[in-house]
Amino acid sequence: MLVSGENIIDGVPVVTAARKAKNIIIRVKPDGTVSLTIPLRRATFAQGEAFLRSKWEWVLETRKRALSAPTPREREFSPMDVARLETMLGRLHAQWAARLGELGVSWKLRRMKTRWGVCNFAKRRITYATMLAGETEQSVEYVVVHELTHLKAHGHGPAFKSLMDSRLPDWKERRRALGK
Repeated sequence: MLVSGENIIDGVPVVTAARKAKNIIIRVKPDGTVSLTIPLRRATFAQGEAFLRSKWEWVLETRKRALSAPTPREREFSPMDVARLETMLGRLHAQWAARLGELGVSWKLRRMKTRWGVCNFAKRRITYATMLAGETEQSVEYVVVHELTHLKAHGHGPAFKSLMDSRLPDWKERRRALGK
C-alpha cells in the first residue's frame, strides 16, 4: 500500500503526494524517480496505486530511457560548437529583433542548467544557454522568438501563446523537439 512520501515499488523510488489536481498523474524524472500525484477528494491512494501498476511497463521503459539519456546540462561543448552557436544566435537574434520591431535588445550567452533562455524585459536583455549548441537551428530560432516575445507578453498565458502563434506558427512542434 502506498503512503504519502517516498515509496519503493520493485526497487524503483516512487514519491507519492495528494494534491489539488483533476487526474492521477505519473511523472518520470530525469534522475529516474517516479512521482505519483493523487487528486485530493477525487481518488484514494489505493486507486492511485492501481493506476500506477496498470502503467508500470510504461514507467519502467520511460525510466530506462531517462536514466540512459544524457541531459543537456551533462553535455560539454567544444569551443568550436559554442562559437558556431554564437554566430547563429547573432544572426537569428538580429533578424527576429528587426522583424518584431524590438531593436536595442542586447543578448549574451552563458552556461545555464535548466533554461534555454531568459528575458529580462526591464533591461531589454536576453540570456541564451550554451547548451543550445547541441540543438538544431530551428530549435535555436524557436528559443530566440520565444524570448523576444516575452518583451511584449511577460508570462506564458494566452497573450503570449497568441503572439507565438502569429510569429512562429510551428512553435509548438519546435518546443517539443527541444523536449519541453
